[in-house]
Amino acid sequence: MNLQSLGYRALLKNGNVRALLLAYSLNVFAVSYLIGYYLNITLASIGGPALVGLFATISNVFAGFLPFVAGAFADSHGRKYVILASAVLETLALLFLALAAGSGGKLIVLPAVMLSASFIASSPALFSLMGESVPEDSMGKAMSLLFMASSASGILSYIAFGSMIGRISNSCLFALSALFVLISILFYLRVSETAERRAGRTIERFKKALEGVTLLKEPLLKLFMVYLCFELFVSSIASPFVPLFLQKVYSLSVSQISWLYSAIGFATLVGAFIAGYVVDRIGSLNSLILKDSLSVPLLILFALTPFSGAFLALAILAFVEQLNVSSNRYVVENTRREHRGLILGFKSSLAKLSAVPGPVVGTFLWGIGPGLTFLLPALLTPLGILILLKLKYLQTMSRGF
Repeated sequence: MNLQSLGYRALLKNGNVRALLLAYSLNVFAVSYLIGYYLNITLASIGGPALVGLFATISNVFAGFLPFVAGAFADSHGRKYVILASAVLETLALLFLALAAGSGGKLIVLPAVMLSASFIASSPALFSLMGESVPEDSMGKAMSLLFMASSASGILSYIAFGSMIGRISNSCLFALSALFVLISILFYLRVSETAERRAGRTIERFKKALEGVTLLKEPLLKLFMVYLCFELFVSSIASPFVPLFLQKVYSLSVSQISWLYSAIGFATLVGAFIAGYVVDRIGSLNSLILKDSLSVPLLILFALTPFSGAFLALAILAFVEQLNVSSNRYVVENTRREHRGLILGFKSSLAKLSAVPGPVVGTFLWGIGPGLTFLLPALLTPLGILILLKLKYLQTMSRGF
């Protein structure tokens, strides 16, 4: 059978894909409820909003540069090395959290930051390894499998660990999470490396990997990063205010919003499944153009229609957003293997930094009128589409068509 002519079933016959998905699913299951909400609740119960703010600030600082550094290490030492190191650090962080939870001291913020940073660090290596484990025509579906694993495991994490909160102590809860990450390491060990370990000492290898920064001077990749900066800035104007909009404008309770998000979580699973086929069929840039084109009317509907229309628009938006898998696919298919982790890491760091000013703009717009928080991104999104069309034109010209 030709793997390229088949879909998800064929990909799951690939030993590397299967082992990586199983390990990643267990890893996400172990920590999603913590990173999603329970770390903040735990910290708030110990040190109030000030401790939560300190955690968020330090975590954002790490998120701004750690993926870039981790990506360089993935290029110099191997993808598997970084993934395993991240998982080991997650396990240690969870065990330290279990110990600190019993004391109730504010130093619990340190293992909390360690957990968040370790989980973020593995992303460039994961997507590099997954993309390099399959044929180029199947990259979109392979990366969608990671998105689907993350969504499904996240939902299960909220349900399983959420049902245990209050029934067992936090120390036992965090230790149980550590056990699941430890099990995930056993499956990560079964994954085959896809990048050759560079020769030389550790620092020398790392310096050589950092030379990949020069790739960002290439016109096409540079323009793509400009698009990402703009798109992530625009989306961050609206995204933090969705729950608040549902609560204030449509008078939904916290529990109703929680159930609504759970329902939308299932929509993202279906969206990720279909996105893999779409991205591999029409290409990365066309998929991003399609996503942004559909987002414009959906944002307007969410801002202006009654609740039934707004809920439908939000669900379809969550569905359409899964086409974002094409941004990782674009980087993987347009970079050399020896610098791929670095560029993916740079992309992740850029995503965090570009999203910093957006909520400030969103807060200002909210003060004028809640609907404007979503209408302005709808008006700005076509500018991103123009950047993509320019990129597509330049790419066609560079290939001599």
